[in-house]
Amino acid sequence: MIKNRRRHLVRSSIVFLLMGCLLHNGCAPTYPKERLAQSLVDVCKREYGIDVQAKLQGKTVVVFIPLEELFDFKLEIVPGAIEKIENVILTTSRVIFSTDAKVDFYTIIAADVKTTAAELVLIRCMDDVYKFMHEWIGREDYRRRVLWQVNFNSKLLHLEKFDFDIPEMTLPVFLAEQTAQRLNFIFDSAVAYKVKIKPEFNPEKKQFVFSVIVSDSTRFTNVYVPIIAREAYTVFKEYGFTDFDRVMIKNQLLNNIAVITKQDMPSYQKTDVQALLTLPVYN
Repeated sequence: MIKNRRRHLVRSSIVFLLMGCLLHNGCAPTYPKERLAQSLVDVCKREYGIDVQAKLQGKTVVVFIPLEELFDFKLEIVPGAIEKIENVILTTSRVIFSTDAKVDFYTIIAADVKTTAAELVLIRCMDDVYKFMHEWIGREDYRRRVLWQVNFNSKLLHLEKFDFDIPEMTLPVFLAEQTAQRLNFIFDSAVAYKVKIKPEFNPEKKQFVFSVIVSDSTRFTNVYVPIIAREAYTVFKEYGFTDFDRVMIKNQLLNNIAVITKQDMPSYQKTDVQALLTLPVYN
């Protein structure tokens, strides 16, 4: 079900990226920073008849799409919602590629404000869009780099004006969240090692923290720590991110802590994730 939703939402990538590329290499910006948010609202309404709300928060564009229906009884996104979300993604990319504002991320929030208060959140790094446009990364890699969440928020019911109470996205936070998302997919696919990773970035300490709940200290040290470190190193390397000092991995149940310095991170790149996940579990 989740995979189907992701496939649907990626369908428009080629279209909006090609259009974005043309705009990016064309004339002077047509959407000044001061009118960027209103331009998004106007274009969505004029070209697609979609009512959205938008705001530029620092270097992050946030777009809210109020919908009458988002998921059906099978928890699949309904076709009408898919089309609207794709068109808003297209419009957001077009406008960003033709503005003088510095935009690093966009966040699309689609929500059922009539019945269920279901919410789909998509966050994309514009640098990934640019790399995909120029074929520096492949489609599968591009797909993996989007952050997405499905939530239920009762505050969204019958909401007329979105409050945009969302912090500006930064690259370290985005990388922490993406690492956790990839890890949660890895561990959710494992039979014996299902856990949920909670990410955090401490800018003062320049430290990433990944928290987990594990009942066995040996398993935490020998399985979870190397897998988490390996995936974190992979993500940081993909984005060329080096502005951190350490990665802390915490077992919140037994208070075990592993601290890995930036210099030691490359030693985990050859970790055999599948081999570790197939180790027998002895209780």
